Amino acid sequence: MIARWPRPLFYIVAVLVIVVDQLTKAWATISLRPLGSVTLLSGFFNLTYVRNTGVAFGMFAGQGLVVGAFIILLALVAIYYMRGLSWTGWEPNFVGGLLCGGALGNLLDRSRLGYVVDFFDGHIGNYHWPVFNIADSFICVSVGWIVWRQIFGTPNR
Repeated sequence: MIARWPRPLFYIVAVLVIVVDQLTKAWATISLRPLGSVTLLSGFFNLTYVRNTGVAFGMFAGQGLVVGAFIILLALVAIYYMRGLSWTGWEPNFVGGLLCGGALGNLLDRSRLGYVVDFFDGHIGNYHWPVFNIADSFICVSVGWIVWRQIFGTPNR
């Protein structure tokens, strides 16, 4: 029988991601906001407090209506897609929990603060990758995992 809804692992992972994300963002707000930026690896990695009003990589910054409509559209597509998955194995529950927890962590910031707190600042010299956070990291890992599975399939067991 195919399970049509996520199993407990999904919810546990999602909640853990949200908690870790919110705790690190609270730390960044308290510790980094007064400083602006702290160099960890000179020329490569800083912790930099940023308020992101856009979506991924700061796109559509300051356009709240566009961002809100985009988030609603993504949520509807995700719910539609979720209903067609088999939730019986650990993998869809784990990866889905990472993705959902990351998305909800950023949505909490956006709804509560009007922006998302970002603080990981990777760069090479003066070229900076867009500043990101824990939630963004889990979203990228889960999307990468999904893409990998779509390209290479599931290993034979």
